Amino acid sequence: MMIFRKRLRTACRQDGARMRTGLLIAAAAVMFAMPAVAQDTNQQSSQKSQRTTAAQPDWIKICGKTSQEKTKVCVVRRAWLAANGQTPAAVSLREVKDKKKLVVEVPPGMLLKPGVTVQIDGSKPAKVTYTVCFPNRCFADMEVDADFLAAMKRGSNLVVTALTAQAKPIKFNISLIGFTKSYDGEAIDPKKLQEDQKKLQEELKRKAEEARRQLIEKQRGDAQ
Repeated sequence: MMIFRKRLRTACRQDGARMRTGLLIAAAAVMFAMPAVAQDTNQQSSQKSQRTTAAQPDWIKICGKTSQEKTKVCVVRRAWLAANGQTPAAVSLREVKDKKKLVVEVPPGMLLKPGVTVQIDGSKPAKVTYTVCFPNRCFADMEVDADFLAAMKRGSNLVVTALTAQAKPIKFNISLIGFTKSYDGEAIDPKKLQEDQKKLQEELKRKAEEARRQLIEKQRGDAQ
């Protein structure tokens, strides 16, 4: 009975640690509140690599404190922006004290068991394990060492590969240009980040309205 109780307490502590880790990852993504979307994975699976004509956002650094432990958390993140302005994928380097984790965000509907792979330039792909999923995206993370951080700093491109429900690979190419400057630099003011996101959402809304207006005018012209 005593052994059972000890094992139960150990399991509870481990589950609590996993939950706190998942919440920290989710909170980090919320701090960078970019428009998220649960894209049609059937459409994605028809392409081996995701390409976009949209201008990609830069690496952004933001720091804050956890609500309970009041521990400082810094996140350096870059989103992958699709042509429609949505952000189905992103990569973050999360630093708490002297521990570093690479956090990958991908759309839902992926095969969870194989996990995600990340590859810096032509290096050997590293496997990243899923930790938590929400209706609009799934998160995977892995601890990284000084060598991996150095590779990110000197690298030029990071490729995220996930498997769709049909076991077909989908790739997101995220540029590492600007990562070092953002990582070594000062964190952005959260208020300024919110203002920038508000402007971005307004611009995306304006473009969507303009596209809808042009489509209506075209349909009227075809009907005449």
